[in-house]
Amino acid sequence: MSVTATGPGGAGVAVGGRSTRIAPLDPVDAELLAAARLRAARLQPYLATAVFAMVPVPTPGLGTFAVDRFWRVYVDLDAARSWGVEQSAAVLVHEAHHVLRDHHRRAVACGVTTSTHRLWNLAADAAINDDLVDDALPLPGGVLPRHLGLAANGLEEAYYRDLLDETAAVEPPGCGSGSGGAPVDGELDEHPEESGVDGLDEVDAAAVRRAVAHDVSAAASRGECSSPGLVLWARDLLSPQVLWRDLLRTAIGRPVREVTRDPHADWTRPDRRADSRPDFPRPGVRHQAPEIAVVVDTSASMDQTLLDAAVTEINGLLRRRGVRTLQVVSCDTESARPQRVRRLGDLVLRGGGGTDLRVGIDAAASCRPRPTVVVVLTDGETPWPDAAPPRTALVAVVIGEHAPLPRGPGITSVRIGALW
Repeated sequence: MSVTATGPGGAGVAVGGRSTRIAPLDPVDAELLAAARLRAARLQPYLATAVFAMVPVPTPGLGTFAVDRFWRVYVDLDAARSWGVEQSAAVLVHEAHHVLRDHHRRAVACGVTTSTHRLWNLAADAAINDDLVDDALPLPGGVLPRHLGLAANGLEEAYYRDLLDETAAVEPPGCGSGSGGAPVDGELDEHPEESGVDGLDEVDAAAVRRAVAHDVSAAASRGECSSPGLVLWARDLLSPQVLWRDLLRTAIGRPVREVTRDPHADWTRPDRRADSRPDFPRPGVRHQAPEIAVVVDTSASMDQTLLDAAVTEINGLLRRRGVRTLQVVSCDTESARPQRVRRLGDLVLRGGGGTDLRVGIDAAASCRPRPTVVVVLTDGETPWPDAAPPRTALVAVVIGEHAPLPRGPGITSVRIGALW
C-alpha cells in the first residue's frame, strides 16, 4: 500500500515512489495539524490507520474541513485555530468516517443527484455524528438525527429516503465529494494514479478500510468501541459474501444440468451391448446438448459495464458446459432479430428505449431449435411473464438492488447488484 503522509513542516513526502504536489504548511500550522491528528488517533484508536492515511490539503477560507473520494482532507487552518486541538481532532475523525464508510459510492448507489447532494450530506453527517456524540467526541456543532426529526442509530440510506419526503431546513457544512455531497471550492478532481496528485486510489483505500475494520472488531470484542454504527460497518465489511459469479453459476447451472444429465434414446447410434442379443434390437443413447438463448435488456437504464461483465461470464460458463453457440436477443420495448453468436465479438446490441422484456422472452422461446434455457439480463425494471415459456426454463438475472425479483413456475431469479 502506498500512502503519502505529511512530513515535517507539513510538506508531502512520497511513499511508494510518488512525489507530492501539495503545498507545505508553515511550521506553526504543521504542529497544530500534527497535534490534531495525534489527538484524533487517541480519541478513537481503532481509526488511527484511517486518520493518518488521509492526505492534508491546506484550503484557506473553507471555514471547515472536508474530504474527497481520494482521501484528501481539505483543512482550513484558521478554523482549526479557532476550534483548538480537541475539536479539530473530532472533525478529522468525522471526515475519516466519510471515506471509511464509502459515502461517495453509496451516494451513487442511492441515485443522489446534484439537486439532492445536500440531503445526502445531511443524512451522512447525522449518521456519523450520532455515533461520535455517543462516544463523547467534542464536535464543534454538527447535525444530529434529532435536528432533522429522525430516529437515532439509523443508516444513511434510510435517513436520505426520509429527507427526500420532506425538505430539511438545516444546512450541511459541506463535507466534500468524499461524503457523497457536492465538491467544495478548491477541491482537486484528479485521480492520484493518473496525475501524481497525493491521495489514495481504490486499491489503497480498500486496504485501509479492511485494516480499520479489523481494528474496530478487535476493539469491540475488548469493549473499547462504543460506536454501534461503526461496529456494524466493520462486521459487514469483514463478513464473507457470496460472489456474484457463484450465484450466477448456480442459477444457470441447475436448469442446464437437468437437460444434460439424462440420456435420450437414439436409434442412429448402436447400443454397445447389441452383440449380446442380436435378435433384440436396442437403441443407443445420446446426451442432449442444451440450447441456450440470452435476452439482453438494452433499455436506456442498463449499465454497460455490468452488462458486458455478465454477458462475458455467461459465455464462459456455458462454454465450460459444452455450449458452443448462443442465441442472443436484444430487447427494450421491441425485440431485435435473434443472433446466433459463436464469439462475443459477433454480438451486436441495439436498443436504448423503454423496457418490456416479455417481447424478448417470447422471441427467444420461438427460436429454432427451441431453447431449453432462456437467460434474461436486466436491471429488473420490466413487466415479467407469469410463468416460463412451455418446456423452457427461465433464469432472470437482475442487475441492481431495488427492482423486485420475478416469481412464477419455471422461473429462477438471481440478484447480482451490490456483489460486483
